[in-house]
Amino acid sequence: MLRRIAQKNPGPLICRRAAKCNNQAARHVTTSVSYGDKKTSYRRERDDGALTQSSERYSSSGAALHTVPAHHNFLDDIILRERSNDVVNPFLNRDKAHNDDGGFLELFKAISTLNNRHHDFNPTLSMSMNFPDTEIYAGEEEEEETVTSSGADIEKVETKLQVDDPPVQDTVISLSKRLDKALKESCVKSVLEAFEQERASSENELSDKQLERIITFLADHDVAMSFEATKYHAQKCNAEGRMAPLFLYHYMMSGLKNCFSQNEVEKLVVDIQEHIIDEYSDGKKAVYKYILLPQLAQTVARLKYNDCARPLVEYFLDEKYPLLNPDIHDSLLKTAWRPPFAREDWTPALPYHRLLSELVACGHRPKPEVVQRVLHTYYPYRDLDATTEILSSIQQLHHYEDHPYNYSVDCGTLETISILVSKRGSIDLSLLIIEMAESFGYNISESMFEDVILSFAASRQVPQCLGALVDMETKGHVPSRELLRKVAKKLSYDDKRLRYTQHILTGNDNGNILSTATLNSLMMGYGMKKNIQAAFDVFDSFPELGLKRDSNTVTFLMEILYFSTKQRFGRRLYATDSLRPEDVNDVIGEIDIVLSTMKEEDIEATRQFYHEYVRLLCSLGLFEDGKLALEEAVSNNIKLQVGSIFLLSVQCAHRGHFDMAKDVARLSVAAGCGKQPTLIRRINNLQNQALGVWGKTKEAIDEQS
Repeated sequence: MLRRIAQKNPGPLICRRAAKCNNQAARHVTTSVSYGDKKTSYRRERDDGALTQSSERYSSSGAALHTVPAHHNFLDDIILRERSNDVVNPFLNRDKAHNDDGGFLELFKAISTLNNRHHDFNPTLSMSMNFPDTEIYAGEEEEEETVTSSGADIEKVETKLQVDDPPVQDTVISLSKRLDKALKESCVKSVLEAFEQERASSENELSDKQLERIITFLADHDVAMSFEATKYHAQKCNAEGRMAPLFLYHYMMSGLKNCFSQNEVEKLVVDIQEHIIDEYSDGKKAVYKYILLPQLAQTVARLKYNDCARPLVEYFLDEKYPLLNPDIHDSLLKTAWRPPFAREDWTPALPYHRLLSELVACGHRPKPEVVQRVLHTYYPYRDLDATTEILSSIQQLHHYEDHPYNYSVDCGTLETISILVSKRGSIDLSLLIIEMAESFGYNISESMFEDVILSFAASRQVPQCLGALVDMETKGHVPSRELLRKVAKKLSYDDKRLRYTQHILTGNDNGNILSTATLNSLMMGYGMKKNIQAAFDVFDSFPELGLKRDSNTVTFLMEILYFSTKQRFGRRLYATDSLRPEDVNDVIGEIDIVLSTMKEEDIEATRQFYHEYVRLLCSLGLFEDGKLALEEAVSNNIKLQVGSIFLLSVQCAHRGHFDMAKDVARLSVAAGCGKQPTLIRRINNLQNQALGVWGKTKEAIDEQS
């Protein structure tokens, strides 16, 4: 029977050697393993109930592979089982072993039971016969007893346990297979588990291609984990002295479109920016930073998250990154857009003016429609620096002749910008608009000149302001009365400025600033400061300086006389009291000087002149003279201001001259002002009120009499 078992189970055998010790406090079990010429001892010690085991397993070549764990105490189980059942080893008695196979079968069953009990180790156990000498040792602590069993058919038997090596699991292959399967099935959870296992492992079990597949796969499902995988791959490449592929970052950034909220995008953008800056800031690696940060801003801007994109754009512009990819800047400029109902204090989402300036500085030529869109985005042009930078870039593009584009800005837009910025005193921008208009072939309009003049006046640059006035007259434009009044108002802020202006106008080197318009502004400035004598001095200096007075000169002088009358006599409109005759005569004498000057120099009276003339006569109570002045204007086919007719009519009604008031009101049609039913109604109301009061007063007088 043993021969049959040996034939079925060839291989290495384990022979049990049991040593019985009289001392109960310690037990020693020694087992030898025989394989060819190799032999290894197994020794177990039980001290106070603790059992330790030291063993080695050999491969088919005899080399040691692993150490058997201490919990595999299968030999002790066999020994204890034999002792507990009083099983006698059949090989100790030759006759009994030959005649009775019960002991051997009992040992075989015990070993089979051991296989089921230690399923984690799962060795293959077998019994076989071996004809070389087999020794079984049994003895005390310091000596061993050798017992040899022999029989007719068996000369020497050695009992051994065959232990097969467990299969070694290749973790790299299994992880790769699991990853391939997860990617094939698009299982996000399994891919994340594979990545976490790779990141937690001390060894790099996945290849670069597998990590790249993880990054590109997670970019469409979980961009946050895709970024984590990208960081891990970048750290791995950095440790090996190389750089991660650039396209992986592009894949990862494209996954931002899958984010559910703007807060998630903002957090990811900040983390990505910090990673790129920290990872690629040294040496040649900085090229990645110069490429990736603008690319990140472009991706976020396309998703309409401009609040996230603006800090990125401002950062790489402030850091003066070299422009490696102009198309990114061009793409950012295409996102420029202004809501149709935006408030006046609305600001653009991105610093488009800086992007355009840098793009043009490097020689790139964006399309004209993109440039025009950027310009209109900044309406109403409250940011003067940004507007100046955009117009400068447009002018630079216009001067290039190696492109087929036309970057001309229409004249209406230039005039609009000029009007809006003139109130803020931006001289450089106003001059730039004039220069651009000339380069585009436009004629400089009157409004552009006025904007430049007001800009100089607001910035207290008196010579430049007066020079612009002279240039305006040289170009054939007549400065308006309102423009001269605004310049005079700026000059009248300070007496020193007025004296300085008079000094440079009457000095020797005054050829490029001396004109009728500049002297009119100076005279009106003195009038606003209530310095009537200085105003008349300027009026008298016209012939001395070789200048001819115009309609604005006499109009301003009439207005100055009105200011003087109010200042000297405290007169107000609609006043019911009368001035002294000598005071009235003084003012009339001054009026005659102006009228005689107009007649001598053939100065044509304008509607503004008649308005100031009538207002002055009304303040003096000379209503009949005022009516004659209006009739003269109507006879000369001068269209009067409605305010002139209203002023004289109401003044006459307040003073009780209702018939005269109605006669003046009827002049409105002939003066080109049309019918004025409101004026007639007001005169009637004043007349009714006056008659009612007069009737009550007469009754009271009759009762007293």
